Amino acid sequence: MYTLMASRSVFSIAAEGILKKFRKPSATGERLSFWTEKYLKHLPQGPLKSIPWRGGQLWFTKSWELMHSFDEIVTGEIYRFKADTDTPRILDCGANIGLSVLYFAQLYPQARITAFEPDEHNFGLLKRNMQSYDVQNVEILQKAIWIHNDSITFESTGGQGSKIGEGGSITVASARLADLLQEPADFLKIDIEGAEFSVIKDCAPVLRNVKHLFLEYHGAISQSHELTEMLEILHQNGFDYYIREAADNVKYPFIRSRSAGGFEQQLNIFAVRRGE
Repeated sequence: MYTLMASRSVFSIAAEGILKKFRKPSATGERLSFWTEKYLKHLPQGPLKSIPWRGGQLWFTKSWELMHSFDEIVTGEIYRFKADTDTPRILDCGANIGLSVLYFAQLYPQARITAFEPDEHNFGLLKRNMQSYDVQNVEILQKAIWIHNDSITFESTGGQGSKIGEGGSITVASARLADLLQEPADFLKIDIEGAEFSVIKDCAPVLRNVKHLFLEYHGAISQSHELTEMLEILHQNGFDYYIREAADNVKYPFIRSRSAGGFEQQLNIFAVRRGE
């Protein structure tokens, strides 16, 4: 009897996995069509391209990054939140080519959105996509979110890996997030490729003005104390948080070796002020 029940359980699990592939997506969790995905998978990475989507043209140059972002933002609705107003204030720090902005604008058409993207190449695509979809009430700024209003050394990759860093070859304008948070924000998205620790520390005195916070953490295993400190800052400012792995970058966590590049830890942190 035990063996039979166990077999049924395994069968049920397998069947569930198969059925998921054939289920229609939810009304809000839109997916790219089979043919669109097939087209994107065979494109060279670099030339300017677009696909028709929601009555406009969605412009990009790196189809693999677009597919990843679409899966997270549009299909998975990673930024979905419930505002208590039809005109929520949204700060998008690290807007890339603007897919997140388009999602926010669709979720709350009357939202007041400010989007930051320092990479010149990405910003050009962001601007083009905002024009393509005629998004209203959106301000886009070619600035890096940082701890002062000045300039900062920047490493541009023309993609999702662009970041602030000493090894950068260009200088970009910076905007101090703590100054922007002097006024309440309904949603704050921070995806700034490793600069989040310094920014969150600087914002600690004003984080209580944020209701919903999405933070993508990037770091090395040896920097885990920074993650601990950031989570403590969130706790002290009245946030409950949920952590989800964004990328599994370390094959053998118990075997320490020098990283070959990139970030060892990538986590998505979803924080909501208690009582919201």
